[in-house]
Amino acid sequence: MNSNRLSMIQLSKDDSEESSTTLDFVSIEDAGSSSKFGDFIPLHKAEDEMDNTQQGEGIITSQNLSDSSTDELEMIKKNKLRNVIIAVSSFAFAIANYCWQLTHPVTAVSILVSMENKSAPLTSIGNNGKPTVIDFWAPWCSNCKVAAPTLQAVEKQYGDSVNFIMVNGDDGKNWPLIQLFGVDAIPHLALLSDEGDVETALIGPMSRNVLRADLDALLTKRDNCEAAPVCHEELPYKMYDAFSTRDRRINFVKAMEEMESEDDSTAQS
Repeated sequence: MNSNRLSMIQLSKDDSEESSTTLDFVSIEDAGSSSKFGDFIPLHKAEDEMDNTQQGEGIITSQNLSDSSTDELEMIKKNKLRNVIIAVSSFAFAIANYCWQLTHPVTAVSILVSMENKSAPLTSIGNNGKPTVIDFWAPWCSNCKVAAPTLQAVEKQYGDSVNFIMVNGDDGKNWPLIQLFGVDAIPHLALLSDEGDVETALIGPMSRNVLRADLDALLTKRDNCEAAPVCHEELPYKMYDAFSTRDRRINFVKAMEEMESEDDSTAQS
């Protein structure tokens, strides 16, 4: 019995030594280079250091998030300020534009005068391969004023392929041209082919669709053009024909020379 007791005590002593050895082994690993063999270091030290490291990482992460949030707030403030400046500037520009239009209204006469200043020369008729619209008008003509926006819109649409010529009937130098086209009422829109033939004249304010239809016909070439009397499609809308009994093709270079000579003789007399 004593023998068994001694064995149990020896076993317990061996277990205790083994546990101590295990504890020392773990402690030595966690101790680092400053610890010596046999030193006892509590196991919870490593846990404390781990907790401190995690807390430090948590603090760094929170700081980064705080800085990021601050940058986003600054960016939002800058965007708001920029949007406010743009909105105020746009509103101020709209007010200024409205005031300008209110004090400088665009009248029908100003439209016609502007178109006259940009008119193609008469010598381009039949010489640049484009059909021509000649508009005879006057500042006092109410129907001319009514037709001005429509004519301006058509010119913007067809300006690259059609000659637009404005003739002010109140200007004395245009009287020979007025007589040449037999103008006795205005607005008078003379339509000429690209060869310079006077096809028809539309009297009075015309709708945009009517004028566009005739221009489209003048711009559409027929097949076998050499055998046809005219090379374009038939005009769907025709009214006054001042050239039914005379040659439709006018030499406008010669006509301009005659008009200038008449002006010179009138000025000398």
